Amino acid sequence: MPKRKKAQLYDLINRIVYLYETEKKSFKEIESILRAEGYDISKSAIHRAYKSYAETAEEFKKIYEETKALIDTLKENPATDVMEGIATILANRLFKFVKDIEAMDFETPEELILAVQRLSKTLSDLQKVREERLKQAAERIEQEAKRRNIDPEFIEMVRREIYGL
Repeated sequence: MPKRKKAQLYDLINRIVYLYETEKKSFKEIESILRAEGYDISKSAIHRAYKSYAETAEEFKKIYEETKALIDTLKENPATDVMEGIATILANRLFKFVKDIEAMDFETPEELILAVQRLSKTLSDLQKVREERLKQAAERIEQEAKRRNIDPEFIEMVRREIYGL
């Protein structure tokens, strides 16, 4: 397991962010304040911790905007489309997260593997639901078209459109 940064070790991230963003303290001033409180932490460690926090906050902001755009786009679509979109975003984020194994927050590798497995199963289940829904829609269209004596060629064209053939 990678060595923890001092700001994490002392659980000072929130305090550093507060001092920097709210009280407008410089990193040197923050170092003095924290040292006076008994923490052995350098200005560069404080700066690295804040930079890491800012990068993470920016990443969360991007994820939020991406998810909001997806939901706005899919809000008129069936719930399975929304769930599939969200699961895809989660899968992409999880695989991106796994690339940086030092940032791993899982207690054991088994937890990570289980999370990936669950996400994969969710995507597979959503695909099955989508396929079943398309199959049922095609059957209903075909039944209704026959009942109304609609041209069989038209029915076949609709079937090809639905199944993407």
